[in-house]
Amino acid sequence: MRNKFLLDADETILDFVRSSRESLTHAMRALGLPYGDDFFSLYKAINDGVWKEYEQGQITKKQLMQVRFVRFLERIGVQADAQKLNAVYFETLSHTGYLLDGAAEFLRGLKERGEIYLITNGTPAAQYGRLESLGLRGFFDGIFVSDEIGYAKPDSRFFDYVLEKVCADKSECIVIGDSLSSDIAGAANAGILSVWYNPAGKPAGAAKPDYSAKSYAEILAILDALAAGGKAGAV
Repeated sequence: MRNKFLLDADETILDFVRSSRESLTHAMRALGLPYGDDFFSLYKAINDGVWKEYEQGQITKKQLMQVRFVRFLERIGVQADAQKLNAVYFETLSHTGYLLDGAAEFLRGLKERGEIYLITNGTPAAQYGRLESLGLRGFFDGIFVSDEIGYAKPDSRFFDYVLEKVCADKSECIVIGDSLSSDIAGAANAGILSVWYNPAGKPAGAAKPDYSAKSYAEILAILDALAAGGKAGAV
C-alpha cells in the first residue's frame, strides 16, 4: 500500500514566493538600497536559475548563497555588499513562513491517509524556521533536508537515504512536488511513483511524472484511487 508520502515543501505546501518577496523587500530597505516594483521578479528569475545550477551539481549551496545577490545587484546596477544583503534576506526568510491556500486542509487529508515525510533542498535554518513559525515542525513524521543528508534532489542517493531512514520500500512511497527538475526527475531517478503538483497547468515537457494534479483535491483523489487499487489519471 502506498501510504508513505514524500512531500516537497516550497511551492508545494509553503508559499516561498510570498516569503521571499517580503524578505527581499525588508533586506533592501534595511540596507538603504533602492527597491523598484520589478526588482522581485528579476531576483526570482536569477534565484530560480541559480537553484537549477545547484540541482544539476554545477555549484555548491555555499556558492548559491553568494552568487545570487552578486548577480542581482549587477543586474539592477547597484553597488552594495552582496554578502550582507544575503545575510539580512536569509535571516528574515528564516522566520517568515506562509502556507499556500488550501495547504492546511491538504496536509490534514494526507495525514488521514498515511505518513508524511517532508523532503526539501532548502537550507535547514530557513526550512525549520518557517515550519516553526507555522507551528508545523512537529507535524511531519520526518523532515529530510539536503544539506543534512549530503545529497540533493534529484540525486537518487537523496531518496535512497530517505527510504533507508523511514524503513520503507519504494512500492510504499509516492513523491509529491511541484518541481519537474528536482521532485519529478528525482522520483524517476529513484524509481518511485510521482505526483506532479501543477496548479498552473504547465506542460511537462521531457519530464515524465506518473500523475499530474492541478489542485490538492486532485492529489488526494489520485491517492485514493491508488489505495483502492484503481488507476488514476496519468499524464
